[in-house]
Amino acid sequence: MSLRRLFSADAGLSLLLHALKALVALFVNWLVLRHFAVSDFVVWSVTSSILIVATASDLGIGQYTVTQLVSAKRSEWSRYVSESLGALLPLALAAGVFVFLAVEGPPVSYKVTMAVLLATRIAVIPFAVVLNAANQFKIRKAFELGAYIAASIGIAAVIWTGSDVRLALIVLNASFLASTLMAVVFATRYISLRESLRITGLTHTARIFRTALPFTVSNLSGLLTYGGFIFLSSIVLPHEEVAKLAVLHSFVLVNLYQMYDVFLKARQADLADPVRLAPYRRLNLILMLALPPLFLLAGRQALSLIGSPVEIGFVVTAMFGLFIAFEMGNLFVQSITQVNLPLVHRLIVYASIRSAALVSFALVGVLPVADAVRLPLLLGCLTLGSMTAFVYLLRGVQRHDVEV
Repeated sequence: MSLRRLFSADAGLSLLLHALKALVALFVNWLVLRHFAVSDFVVWSVTSSILIVATASDLGIGQYTVTQLVSAKRSEWSRYVSESLGALLPLALAAGVFVFLAVEGPPVSYKVTMAVLLATRIAVIPFAVVLNAANQFKIRKAFELGAYIAASIGIAAVIWTGSDVRLALIVLNASFLASTLMAVVFATRYISLRESLRITGLTHTARIFRTALPFTVSNLSGLLTYGGFIFLSSIVLPHEEVAKLAVLHSFVLVNLYQMYDVFLKARQADLADPVRLAPYRRLNLILMLALPPLFLLAGRQALSLIGSPVEIGFVVTAMFGLFIAFEMGNLFVQSITQVNLPLVHRLIVYASIRSAALVSFALVGVLPVADAVRLPLLLGCLTLGSMTAFVYLLRGVQRHDVEV
């Protein structure tokens, strides 16, 4: 694909918009890190992690809806959205309850507000994903970019007035909800809002849960690393170590992971074709080999440029560089597996391996070791698990290539 064709395509524009969104998101995290106390940044990171965990409670129904819409006639879209909405409403309620119980904050009004904002976002997922099926993913990315820009302005106002970090979290999540609702409004170009709001019976709901199982597995396999990472770490690590991990996660891992994910999604047709796969294999190998030494040599210096008040040692830097290298490798082989039907069944075992990372958090929490050792120990266990999962999927891809 030529550069000109890439940037004239929906995928290319989506990639560009996502890159801009990532830059603004980085700026938002920088604002919080620089202008609030380190303890406030930990609250920000842990709460954001909780919300991502809660968002994943859609159990893959969002991706299921996209798959159904793509293969259905446009006249049937409203019915599929209605069925998915019926399945999501109880999950949205459960997610709201989880957020209310898990989010830290003395005012009950704050906890209720965060729960309502999150539950509403989950409930309208079937409407928002209509844009994916209509090949208008770029519109969703544009709304998300607008949400982060609005959030950065709002959070700057919170900082200027000297208000609490929890108000900044409300501003951020209110911006997310506003962008989601804008996507819903745009989606009504393709579906009937009245027909989509007709809630279906329990029979349809049970069928959707069964059919969405593979997407549920795919969602949960990356949840520990991408979403619940800081929340789980906050349970087993001292406050100062959570701050270090929050900086590394927010400013390094999340941005690398998202950019590589969008890049791979924009090239799914190539990933499904073994003939065209070779250049991407080489690129991924170079990325995995280069990340550990590059991050070890320049990671702490790069973080110092953003004025991070958190000191990160040599050992943690080295181990985190190795960890993100395997995470990028996992994203690559998972992307190949998801677009090859003969390999999809391997995602079940893969998810089990990834979920075994919970043992790492439990181990770090119960072992009688010094607090300074807990973070390196956690990163070592997570890296081992990430490497095991990567090798498992890679072998499946290699066998598939030989058979083809």
